[in-house]
Amino acid sequence: MRFLYKIHSGYDGFRPAVLPERMREGRLRLRWRHYIDVVELGWECWVYFHGPHKFKNGVYAKGIVDKVDLDAHEVRLRLSKYSTASPITRRETSKKVAEVISQRYRQVFAWPDEWTTAPVCSLAECSKGHCPACTTWMGLPLIEKDHAKPPPRLRSHLYKDIVPAHWIVPKRCYETQIIPEVREVTRRFTDFKLGEMTYAYPFALSMHEQLDRRKLLDYDYVVPIPLSPDKAERGESHRTLALAKELGKLLDVRTCEMLELTQAVSKRRMTAYTPKRFEKSYAQSLRALVVPDAERILLVDDVMTRGSTVAMALDAIHNEYREITVVVATAGQMIVKGAVDEDSGFKVESEGGARE
Repeated sequence: MRFLYKIHSGYDGFRPAVLPERMREGRLRLRWRHYIDVVELGWECWVYFHGPHKFKNGVYAKGIVDKVDLDAHEVRLRLSKYSTASPITRRETSKKVAEVISQRYRQVFAWPDEWTTAPVCSLAECSKGHCPACTTWMGLPLIEKDHAKPPPRLRSHLYKDIVPAHWIVPKRCYETQIIPEVREVTRRFTDFKLGEMTYAYPFALSMHEQLDRRKLLDYDYVVPIPLSPDKAERGESHRTLALAKELGKLLDVRTCEMLELTQAVSKRRMTAYTPKRFEKSYAQSLRALVVPDAERILLVDDVMTRGSTVAMALDAIHNEYREITVVVATAGQMIVKGAVDEDSGFKVESEGGARE
């Protein structure tokens, strides 16, 4: 659900220009009387400014509710987007919001039901950031917490949690009876790997949802798995960096490339290598430069199979700074036996109701 919140700048001088001063660690506290009994964590709120000061009336901030204080009649928003100079919505949208919030002596308004029209799922809608309202995308299945386990190569490494978003079907999968929704996620993920970077935002939304479910939203930095130098020379897209940047915006956390590869290393180029030989070569090529104020890191990869790449990245980070806390997030987890605890999230049901 969404809310609209109205601020009159003449009341105490609160105008868009002073938004940064009113925030603490990306959070904005708002006095909230109407509807506070029904406000839920994770709901969205748009903040509309109007008044006598010299700025154009409109929506200058959007955020997600991450705390509700019933006694103080206060709601805290984790801002996902804001501006100090101009409205962040189009003129038509600002006009519609102005009509809804025009009632005097009231600050909080419920989002009109007639505005909630799901967009047709397409790359054009993804590029406009409409994915949160897209029933197709938001209906694609996420991995339940007890359905996946850390891939084999990660079980002896140091991390706080492993958080994959979607099941992905590998080229050679031990399970053939896969539900259509998981095959659809796999199709989109394949397009992403082939360079369709528009998908970075919706996959980041899925990753954020999974982190939110586990209450793992506080970090100092979002760190992507590095791109191999030969791929960079060929101009290939840096998928993990794109995911990290989108996730950083959603979390309001800085993105920093603390890992780099000094030479070309990729699983495709090294298919003749044993897993141990690949890991040795990757580790020798990997460099970590952990910044001094990094105590909590979100390590981002696009997909995991058995966890070798992430395992080497964890080693590199902890060799640099042993006390750092690392959570690993991925857009996908390949369906391999070593990572599956429960297959009901991707396996077709038999006629009797049981999974085949």
